Amino acid sequence: MKIGIIGAGIAGLTAGRILAKAGHEITVYEKSRGVGGRMSTRRSNADPVQVMDHGAPFLSAEGEAFRAFVSELEQKGIVREWTETFSSFAGGNLLPEAPGTDPIMRYVAPAGMNSIGKYLGRWMDFYLGEKIGGLTYIGGSGVKKRPWMINSSTINVFESDAVIIATPAVQAYGLVSTAQDELDLRTMITVLDDITYSSAFSFMAQYGRRDLPEWKAIVCEHPAVSWICNEAGKRDTSGELTLVAHTTDAFTKSRIDEYKQDPAGIDQQILKSLGEILGNWAARPGKYASHLWRYVSPKKSLDMPFIESEDEQAPLALTGDYFQGTSMEAAYLSGMRLGEHWAEKFS
Repeated sequence: MKIGIIGAGIAGLTAGRILAKAGHEITVYEKSRGVGGRMSTRRSNADPVQVMDHGAPFLSAEGEAFRAFVSELEQKGIVREWTETFSSFAGGNLLPEAPGTDPIMRYVAPAGMNSIGKYLGRWMDFYLGEKIGGLTYIGGSGVKKRPWMINSSTINVFESDAVIIATPAVQAYGLVSTAQDELDLRTMITVLDDITYSSAFSFMAQYGRRDLPEWKAIVCEHPAVSWICNEAGKRDTSGELTLVAHTTDAFTKSRIDEYKQDPAGIDQQILKSLGEILGNWAARPGKYASHLWRYVSPKKSLDMPFIESEDEQAPLALTGDYFQGTSMEAAYLSGMRLGEHWAEKFS
């Protein structure tokens, strides 16, 4: 069966890997230039090249299934142990350990978090930089060989026997809406309508050669910045200091429109905040860049592992981090359960 997966995050790639190993033909359509979704990595033009995880900065595992996956990645040399605790900025003070947090091992990818997506995607074909604008249900009309047409925002159209939508719920809502006139998918629309997301600016700052801080990352009680990660604590940076900061949901949401008009102005606000937390030096990097993540983490989840249509002649399913949790682990488990279910159902 030819299965089209929209979205190259961990949920879609996990489902795709299982289905590809079961003998299905998997093609992934991703609007970005790389795979991994929020497991995103940027590389600088500097010499030496600096690797910056500007999406999800690490993995941690609570359940047995995800622990097994992380162990697989560790055995392949893709991830390694990083830290069990973070530092904290609270009340204007930098503390060596964040209070009230349970120690749990976090894992990082020395080559960049997107190396996890590349590993998962080895069994699939990809169309990168391909934004999907909608779906057309052909069904058993005989006009087309396959029941689904996946419509690109450009002129491209792709045929599929089945479709998996592995995007944030907001984007999945839009895609399902394009097909609901031809197929009874209103139940999907109803449950997706209530899922909202936190947002963040990811701010990448390079400081050149300087004394590297001992802390791995800082959880911040600050109106603008929620998190600062020391990338030099993850990998060899040849003595160069690179920080990645994430802003709070409130700061981000109130400035998204302003960011569209004046991104440099928002960058200056974030730099000022870094100076308040770390000292004046942090407000003066040699190079910096920012990225808007509209859909960082869902604010609620659905009490089901995935959703699928009832039409077995034109299968369609939704998977992602908004099923039975709101974390990277939840996204993996959703994709795994959908992949295993379809591998058995369409054997």
